[in-house]
Amino acid sequence: MLSDLHRPCPLCGNRDPDVLAQLTLPQPSHSPLPGGYRLVACAACDFAYADTPAHQADYDRYYQQLAKYGGPTGTGAGQNPADQLRLEQLADRLEALIPGRDAAILDIGCGAGGLLQVLHRRGYTRAEGLDPDPAAVATARALGLPVRAGLATESPGLYAGCDFKLIVLSHVAEHLRDLDWIDGLSRLLAPDGALYVEVPDPRGYDCTHRPPLYYFDSEHINHFSPRALRRLFTRMGLHPTAFPATPLILSDGTPYPAFAGIATRVPTGIDGGGDGDAPCVDALRRYLSDSLKRSAASLRIEPPLGPGAVLVWGAGSWTQRLLGLGAIPLAQTRAFLDSATNKQGRQLAGKPIVAPADGLSRHPNAQVLVCVAVNPHQIGAEIARLEPGHARSLHFITEPT
Repeated sequence: MLSDLHRPCPLCGNRDPDVLAQLTLPQPSHSPLPGGYRLVACAACDFAYADTPAHQADYDRYYQQLAKYGGPTGTGAGQNPADQLRLEQLADRLEALIPGRDAAILDIGCGAGGLLQVLHRRGYTRAEGLDPDPAAVATARALGLPVRAGLATESPGLYAGCDFKLIVLSHVAEHLRDLDWIDGLSRLLAPDGALYVEVPDPRGYDCTHRPPLYYFDSEHINHFSPRALRRLFTRMGLHPTAFPATPLILSDGTPYPAFAGIATRVPTGIDGGGDGDAPCVDALRRYLSDSLKRSAASLRIEPPLGPGAVLVWGAGSWTQRLLGLGAIPLAQTRAFLDSATNKQGRQLAGKPIVAPADGLSRHPNAQVLVCVAVNPHQIGAEIARLEPGHARSLHFITEPT
């Protein structure tokens, strides 16, 4: 038994999980989240998770104040073609579970309401949402969407007495430290209602399209397998019916592995499967081994930086991982550039986080080290837009081919 365990298995309470890795993830100043955690796995549940010392209240505060999902350009708002396609495809899947246009639907963790917009356009006018971020709620309400401000953990109480035909948690469950409250969602389902939970798929984690350790960060603290979701559904008193693959295509055209778990209040005669799959924890061990080998031996900056000042573009999860790996030259770094207004004015690794336009104007001769995991070369066009006609030396964290 781990004597210093912070978080027993959220699914079964196991207090002796296997330790997979220690991750270092430096945080912006005043962040309530820890600067790293131990990644552990419960073999009985086929479930990997962060043994984080932070409490659920810390994560609640983070998603209310610091996360990137609340604004109109956050993931789930449908503000770029790839995100809009994802929402349309999600709505296609959900329509097969909705008995009619008048069905009551609840989207927990709805962000700025991108999915709700799609559903309302398709005639599902009783679709409503819940999100912790006041900015997300304000954006959604400005669009005329029925969205309530509140924490996911509060939903069983906030909606007590409701009978929803469908409850959706799309890329939400992986962010939640405490999972006991989820048991109460079954009380919100109508007798013929269904629960839809979509999460990243650890079986598809690899270093082909994403940088090493990309799938482990401060936000994704649960890594579900179909077997783990089945256990969660069963604990809730629900009946699993399907675990379809739901891969996403990101803005750079590359895939992001995901799957969904679907469960109903009453048995349908359909068994969703999942128990016979190879353990996800084994796949995670292979991915971690490959990631750590690549991170330690092959990450480098191309073209090499010269002497002088450096501006690091990005203060998000990939930059945090790179800082933890010692891959960013802090002695040369003058500032981190990030367009997220809730990060600006803070510090990361002792350096200020500023708006890109401000940082570029203050340091006209600085080299720019791009630390963006998805489509990093788009930053060149953004810099050209911000300072037309100005030559800027761009550098990228890369692996040799």
